[in-house]
Amino acid sequence: MNYDDFQSDFMKENKKLKILLVLILLTSTGLCASSFLEKRYFLYKGGPIFEERPLMEEVCKLSFMTLTEGTPNPHVIEKGILDLVEKEPFRLPIEKMLMVQSLEKNACKVVFTSNGKLMAFKIGMSESKDHPFHYKLTTLDEIPVKAEEL
Repeated sequence: MNYDDFQSDFMKENKKLKILLVLILLTSTGLCASSFLEKRYFLYKGGPIFEERPLMEEVCKLSFMTLTEGTPNPHVIEKGILDLVEKEPFRLPIEKMLMVQSLEKNACKVVFTSNGKLMAFKIGMSESKDHPFHYKLTTLDEIPVKAEEL
């Protein structure tokens, strides 16, 4: 085998290896990208926990408490409500939180005493489409409350 034949064979094999390396690199990049962008779905047999939505009640309480204390938390309150509170502060002294109750989907009721009066608010929540347990306060309406409800 002379040098020219060896060089020719070497160049052919080297070209095949480069093509193979590029294919492996593209395949691994595609697999990594698909694993990062993949949405995962889980099967869970404890369905009632999703119907009760205990986390929504906690977010409801936290968002209402931070709103009435004058330090609204932007992680649990929508930007539109935050803008309204900046223009016109919403302060309400809460003596005792009596009840936080989940009503229908994406709504809860907060009952508390303030300055000796019994008050209640219906709080509308929005749920994130990407993260099913991420709630934010969207609406706040005062509702009549009866002592018999407690």
